Amino acid sequence: MDYKVSIIIPVYRVEKYIARCCQSLFGMRFTNTEFLFVNDATPDGSMAIVESVLNEYPQRRKQVRILTHEKNKGVACARNTGLEAATGKYIAFVDADDWVEADMFEKLYQTAESNRLDMVGCDWYMEFDTSKRYMRQPVYEKTPDCLLSMLSGEMRWFLWAFLVRRDLYVENCIHFIEGANIGEDMAVLIQCFSFAQSYRHIPEALYHYVKSNTASMTAFDAKIQIEIVKTNVDAVVDFIRNKYHDQLELELDFLKLNAKFPLLISDDVSCYKVWSTCFPEANRNIWKNTKQPFRNKLLQWAAKHHRYWILKAYYRLLFKFIYGILYK
Repeated sequence: MDYKVSIIIPVYRVEKYIARCCQSLFGMRFTNTEFLFVNDATPDGSMAIVESVLNEYPQRRKQVRILTHEKNKGVACARNTGLEAATGKYIAFVDADDWVEADMFEKLYQTAESNRLDMVGCDWYMEFDTSKRYMRQPVYEKTPDCLLSMLSGEMRWFLWAFLVRRDLYVENCIHFIEGANIGEDMAVLIQCFSFAQSYRHIPEALYHYVKSNTASMTAFDAKIQIEIVKTNVDAVVDFIRNKYHDQLELELDFLKLNAKFPLLISDDVSCYKVWSTCFPEANRNIWKNTKQPFRNKLLQWAAKHHRYWILKAYYRLLFKFIYGILYK
């Protein structure tokens, strides 16, 4: 069967969430879809739950493929496994702890096909335990503008918010860096936008991203995680310089600043110190990014000049107090 869309779902330790994810996928209106579940050697009952939910949707069984890793390799490798096996005209990714609107892929595919697009994107909801927040992407239609917006941090680089023509991956050898499991979306999407000729944004929230862990990173975790992120950022820097030479050096500094920015959303001084040692060359351009809000640049300036009280006060007031009330 010639599938219109291949949906890749990596599976690892998601037994609390995957039933809802599967129900949203199998129950959606769009039918010409293949579902590629990549069992990344999950040690829990996640795959049994996939099978159980599939029994409720027998019409979907022929569309489901289970790809199995003998040992855990991480989400980047799992996504590569799905990409290599996919046969659909377009590729989509869904995280197994999230879920989608019933008409998400119908709308994305119809928009892509009717306009002969390489890529289509949408807004999403950030889901908390008892509330949700509408997350809006900037609206651009020219792919060079999208690329600049993504490098500047204005456009979010969540891969699940985009539908991408499979040939874009195949013809340009776009893949994930094995083992680099944080920031892998960013590295791949920047490549996609650099090669894509056409894009359209649907200003509707069609995806539900579960934000269940709101705790900040520990300093130990921060050092490990930022090194993984750095692997993907370094790959992007090499890619952009090879393709655009020195035309986007300022934007690459913006990318570095945004990649390490999560370290400042904390009241842990050790995280601030990790920020200081990561991509220090980018700090010279903190105030030049017109796509970022003033508060983000102020926090970066405060970190650069060791005004840690500003960072602590911001985190405790906004994230712990205000957001703690609004987004539970």
